Amino acid sequence: MEQKDVFASYATNTNILMIGTMVIGASLFHSGVSELIGINMAKLIGKSESRAILVTMIASCILSSVCTNIGVMTALAPLVTAMCLSAGIAPSKALLSLLFGAQLGGFNTLVGVTSNILGNSLLEGAGYQGFGLFTITPFGFCLSIIGSLYFAFIGSKMLKDTGYIPEFAQVDRKEFNKRKATISCITLFVVLIIIGFNVKIVPAHFAAIIGSLVIIGTGCMTMKEAIHAIDWNCLFLMGSLSAVSKGLQNSGVGDAVAKIVLRILGENPSTLLVTTVIFFAVAILTQLISNTATILLFMPIAISVAQAIGVSAYPAAMIVTLAGAASYATPFAAPQNLIAAGWTNYKITDFFKMGAPMVLITYVVVALLIPIFLPY
Repeated sequence: MEQKDVFASYATNTNILMIGTMVIGASLFHSGVSELIGINMAKLIGKSESRAILVTMIASCILSSVCTNIGVMTALAPLVTAMCLSAGIAPSKALLSLLFGAQLGGFNTLVGVTSNILGNSLLEGAGYQGFGLFTITPFGFCLSIIGSLYFAFIGSKMLKDTGYIPEFAQVDRKEFNKRKATISCITLFVVLIIIGFNVKIVPAHFAAIIGSLVIIGTGCMTMKEAIHAIDWNCLFLMGSLSAVSKGLQNSGVGDAVAKIVLRILGENPSTLLVTTVIFFAVAILTQLISNTATILLFMPIAISVAQAIGVSAYPAAMIVTLAGAASYATPFAAPQNLIAAGWTNYKITDFFKMGAPMVLITYVVVALLIPIFLPY
């Protein structure tokens, strides 16, 4: 990579989107909306950390079935943080569960996450009929249930609370202001609709910036408060780790892994071996480079393997799609991971400790359900 490529990782549409949504999210705190909702949610969860995590994961799983991961996370993060603070719980674990809930929920429908759509388009490009809207649903539904229970009652116990409170929540207690609350909620709703429905004439990052300007222009927040609401540590972390991911991608790691997969499979592999080798090759690589790059690389390989051994290409394509988005084990595996790392201050080792079992759970679900719902 050249020097200009490294710095280009900081000037991305995702970073611009995050700046805008951070300001809009912080306006919920400044108008008193987050505290009001947080108090009522805290009554529901009591002082139970596991219940807070479970409620967060259920909400994010449901919303991310039809909305983008980043949109769901930025919308819920202020409310989850307020809920935890009102209940006297450190927000780091709940905010990390917000990430995993959004990732798992993205498997519930074909439009739940961009990589699903990419995998489907590559399948169609190879001459096959695409997946239906709910073809992926049995896998996503099982993953959402098992993953949520695992994180809430087992996985979260492996992590320590970092004690970190995101910049957008580091404000003094604000009394409820009806005017500001109305503007903040309407602005957030409109921006999320634009992001969720991928409105072509208004890019997501542009909508977020316009929304933040509305917040400042109407007096819901001052310019100084808006600048303070931006988590600069999170943005710098996203830029630096994105450069690392791009460097790994350009180094030829993907091509090397693809050759190893073909060598392992041999001439007459069993379908379980095909499932296992393709899944782990894709799942391991997607922890190092973007899920879209991984799916772009492996989808043609998986389809070719299926054709070579005389089986259906659909299960192979589904495995690549699911494994490609199983980016749980490193903070730089996906943009939403970088966002969560910035909000929580969890390190690479924490992500691996928490995410590696999630990858294994995903494999077990895929291996068990492929013969039932998409047999070879």
